[in-house]
Formats: sequence, C-alpha cells, structure tokens
Amino acid sequence: MAEFLTDTWNPLCELFGSLLRPLGGLVFGVAVGWLTASVFLDAAREWQLKIAIFLGLLGSFVAVIDHAGIGTAGMLMLGTGAAVIAYAVMKNRPEKKKEK
Repeated sequence: MAEFLTDTWNPLCELFGSLLRPLGGLVFGVAVGWLTASVFLDAAREWQLKIAIFLGLLGSFVAVIDHAGIGTAGMLMLGTGAAVIAYAVMKNRPEKKKEK
C-alpha cells in the first residue's frame, strides 16, 4: 500500500508543480511589469529608482531563465509585457469630463 501511494503521489505532485509553475510566472510577471511601468511612467520619480527597478526586472528575468523552466520564463515575460502595455494604455487614456 505504501509503494502505491509513493508511486502515485510523486508523479501527481510533479504534474501539478509543472502546471502551476508557469501560472506563478505569469502572475509574478504581471505584478513586476505593473510595478515597473508605474515607476517609469511617473515623471516625479528619481532616475536612481527607475534604474533600480529596471535592473531588478532584468535580474528577475535572468534568475527565472537560469533556475526555472522555459515555460515559466516565457509566461513571466508575457505577463510583464501585458502589464506594461495595459498600464501604459490606462495611463494615457484621456479623462472623461464630469458634467454638472
């Protein structure tokens, strides 16, 4: 009975882990992309903070590519790109005038 559980449990955990890892990369990519875009598009921020955020983003790309699978890295980059584009579109949208 114990062999059945270990022979079944380990492959199931590996399957769920391999399915959830890219999803985690996507969520992390969206969060990091949103943070990066919010700092870069704010003119009041100091240039040192912008450089630090950008280098942190590149560092996270390098770390994920080196230590995780290619699917996780791809989802991280897709999530980051989608968040940057979405934030830029929302930031540049003209404001609606309120009528009295």
